[in-house]
Amino acid sequence: MFKSGKRFLGCMVILAGLMLAGCGSGEPVKLTLGMMPIADNLPFWVAEQKGYFKEEGLNIELVDFPSALERDSAFVAKQIDAGVGDMLAVAAMNDSGTKVKAVAVAQGVNPGENRFAVLSAPNSGITTPEQLKNQPIAMSLNTVNEYITDRLLGDKGLSGDEIKKTAIPKLPLRMEALMNGTVKAATLPDPLATLAEMKGAHLIVDNTENPVAQTVFIVRMETLEKDTPAIKKIIKAYSRAVADIQSEPGGYNEILIQKARVPEELLTGKESRLKFNYSQPVPPPAEETEKVLQWMTEHKLLKNKLSHGDLVDGRVLEK
Repeated sequence: MFKSGKRFLGCMVILAGLMLAGCGSGEPVKLTLGMMPIADNLPFWVAEQKGYFKEEGLNIELVDFPSALERDSAFVAKQIDAGVGDMLAVAAMNDSGTKVKAVAVAQGVNPGENRFAVLSAPNSGITTPEQLKNQPIAMSLNTVNEYITDRLLGDKGLSGDEIKKTAIPKLPLRMEALMNGTVKAATLPDPLATLAEMKGAHLIVDNTENPVAQTVFIVRMETLEKDTPAIKKIIKAYSRAVADIQSEPGGYNEILIQKARVPEELLTGKESRLKFNYSQPVPPPAEETEKVLQWMTEHKLLKNKLSHGDLVDGRVLEK
């Protein structure tokens, strides 16, 4: 009897030990991030390469998407938990019933990050914003591209009626139309904007003194409510990567070439003027959110009335 009791107690101790071991070795939180081939995502690629996500106890899968449309469709289908996009995308998804929140500014904390430029064709003779009055400008309509164009040229004194637009959604075709003079002007993001300048296009205005082109880290509300601590850890890993990039400018060009498809000559050539700058994440400012919402309302892109609080969640950056 005594031996049986002893064996029973021994089994219970072993069982308890196994249970405790199982609790202590829980699986890392798995989250999926949608990545477009844009330089804004460099800190995420660096964090993955350096193992920062794993050090935070996270299992992060970075999934590539060729376009914003496909990334946003993945948000709608609940195939990704988070990704980098613009506030127009956040508003549009919420307006159509897909609940997402912007939790931090990625690129555009300081002017000049996430550079966009309005340029004129090499042989157009256009060199000032005033000369663009009533001249069709190639862009992607109803997107951040059009929003940035309106903001930049509006700040230079052009009224909405004076800013004429022609739709060329695909960037390579827009660049080609600009360079061969099919259109007299176009709005392009870097690296194409810098490439166009190097090939003879005239810079009319860009956002180097204006934080108009902010991108934000977007998280599905369901994920945010369920895994707020994990999202905070992602931002912590992201911040470590930003610090690395800041301390070694140009040290991660190979990733930009491979992942963001930046032409190598723009980063390493003697004539290169292309530099990407990154800042530590901050909460999306209400002032910029309201400007986006006002513009979208004026362009009849929203069915519902939305506010900064509907689009932004400050919990992730809370100390």
